[in-house]
Amino acid sequence: MSELDWDDPNYVEKPSITDYKSINDKYEQSVRREYKNSTYSRDYRGRDSGRNPRNGDREHSESISIASNMVGRVIGRAGSNVTRLQNDFNVRVNIDKENLMVKVCGESSRDVADAANRIRKQISEASDFGGSGEGGGRRDVRDYNQKSQFGSGGTGGGRGYSGSNYDFGAPPPRYEAPQGGDLNGVIDWDAVNKASEKAQQERWAKAPPITKNFYKEASEVAELPESEIERIRKENNNTTVSHLFEAKNGETPEPIPNPIWKFEQCFAEYPDLLGEIQKQGFSKPSPIQAQAWPILLQGLDMIGIAQTGTGKTLAFLLPGMIHTEYQSTPRGQRGGANVLVLAPTRELALQIEMEVNKYSFRNMRAVCVYGGGCRKMQISDVERGAEIIICTPGRLNDLVQAKVIDVSTITYLVLDEADRMLDMGFEPQIRKILLDIPPNRQTIMTSATWPPGVRRLANSYMTNPIEVCVGSLDLAATHSVKQIVQFLEDDKEKYRTIKSFIKNMGESDKIIIFCGRKARADDLSSDLTLDGFMTQCIHGNRDQNDREQAIADIKSGVVHILVATDVASRGLDIEDISHVINYDFPRNIEEYVHRVGRTGRAGRKGTSISFITREDWGMAHELIKILEEADQEVLPELVKMASRFKAMKEKRAAEGDGGHGRGGGFGRGGGGGGGGGGGRRRY
Repeated sequence: MSELDWDDPNYVEKPSITDYKSINDKYEQSVRREYKNSTYSRDYRGRDSGRNPRNGDREHSESISIASNMVGRVIGRAGSNVTRLQNDFNVRVNIDKENLMVKVCGESSRDVADAANRIRKQISEASDFGGSGEGGGRRDVRDYNQKSQFGSGGTGGGRGYSGSNYDFGAPPPRYEAPQGGDLNGVIDWDAVNKASEKAQQERWAKAPPITKNFYKEASEVAELPESEIERIRKENNNTTVSHLFEAKNGETPEPIPNPIWKFEQCFAEYPDLLGEIQKQGFSKPSPIQAQAWPILLQGLDMIGIAQTGTGKTLAFLLPGMIHTEYQSTPRGQRGGANVLVLAPTRELALQIEMEVNKYSFRNMRAVCVYGGGCRKMQISDVERGAEIIICTPGRLNDLVQAKVIDVSTITYLVLDEADRMLDMGFEPQIRKILLDIPPNRQTIMTSATWPPGVRRLANSYMTNPIEVCVGSLDLAATHSVKQIVQFLEDDKEKYRTIKSFIKNMGESDKIIIFCGRKARADDLSSDLTLDGFMTQCIHGNRDQNDREQAIADIKSGVVHILVATDVASRGLDIEDISHVINYDFPRNIEEYVHRVGRTGRAGRKGTSISFITREDWGMAHELIKILEEADQEVLPELVKMASRFKAMKEKRAAEGDGGHGRGGGFGRGGGGGGGGGGGRRRY
């Protein structure tokens, strides 16, 4: 039996095999006849089709009177009911809305009778449900969905296809209240939650134990006085550490480990990994690493909040490698990977994979799976075996559903750039993934900001997490970047300005030009190329191979200009970017901070230049705060722009227009009055 989709106006139910030949011939006739047939003739006017019986054949017909509120029920959504009747019974159905009459015509009296019988039962059923509005469409779909869920019977006469989900004949099932219990329908949520917890406990009862604590604190670290601990954290970009939530189930939270200041203080017990770190030429741990490594090696959950380019990736990768290597179950007997790293974009996922590959530790293997890459090749990589899986949420869900990846073996979970993943709408996929990962796993979240969504996710899926915040929780751009604001009139002046800038670039300069839309990035890249400037372009609509090639070209110096959308604002680690150009100012100040963070990395200085037009006046106030925090120059024009925008908002609020929501009709997205002006406005 086929499953009927009531939302598909073109759906045609397939007949049973025994009836296929005869019905197929009649169906072809019906399709040809639809174009001639004035039945349900686009405007639903009832009139004859003009087809006359041939060679003495007599055409049969039957008329049915209907109430005005049943017209829509008979017609169905986009004429779907009429079309099905005609195809099922090889008849024509005429709807006369003026005279409230349905006329069924056909060459077979049996076909006509069966079609008319279905219409009558359809009307009867609608009456049992309380009638139907004349529009009929939405109500029809809802009621038929109810029937489909219960499973309907045959048509109850002659020809009907027994078991057809769209049959109108079977009466609606009657609901019978369960015997006993609360007849008011009140749900005992405590009982439901307890049952759910019990089911979870039973599910994971046979899972192998997880070893988490691999930290042996050096004596010089353990003996630090409190004043020295505060001094080290303050020198490390004012790092703050705290337990984020109250301990669950009355548990006493683990004490917060002291920070380190030398690699040996964490990795002396793992000399091969320590040697790999020293090969990279680092002089000392970064601020986030100095505090995160003791926490993660001790097996605690952690939330790391720090701006991009601060070493967050290495902060969670090295403890993850140690966690994987030293589990009690041998690596070959675990049935899958132990470490899962979720990233919001392909570029960030690939960047993490590159970082893993820099550290050769006990032949540990990582695979990277992401949308846009070759699925077959990624499946082959996973099936070869890996200890670390780096992925984007969409492709991971795809491979989990295909039973290629088993996340029940994951014991070390990282949600990298969690705020960006939530911004991109990945929260449902993340929550779905977490349902199948052992609840006693170790969980790490990293984020550049601390929005409510990230806090909610942490509270739901982490156990007594420790928050490590490098710098202030207030949004701030890196202080190693000089931020410049230029006021321009329009796009023509923007293009003249960017051309002039490129002509005066130094030989070693590399720039990223950020655009607001994919098409705009393509256009700008094409225009610059036609004007003789070699560029590469990266955005979400480009093929993955093209995106990887663009990144490789800017890194290697084949090109010195990368035109990008915000897909490149996070996770793209190119150390020698000298300038970031905000050709289009971003839609929110968080993206501005992340764009600026693409330069001034790895101890270098950088410059950010933002093109500001009158369209961007709504961002002026937030931009001023960022500039002031970083001790950057704030131009008087920017202050005036912020003041004018504030005055406009106050004026509109006083006039009762309701702020700057949608509707209204001054700028883009207008039309429609009291909701306030639409989109960005032009003044």
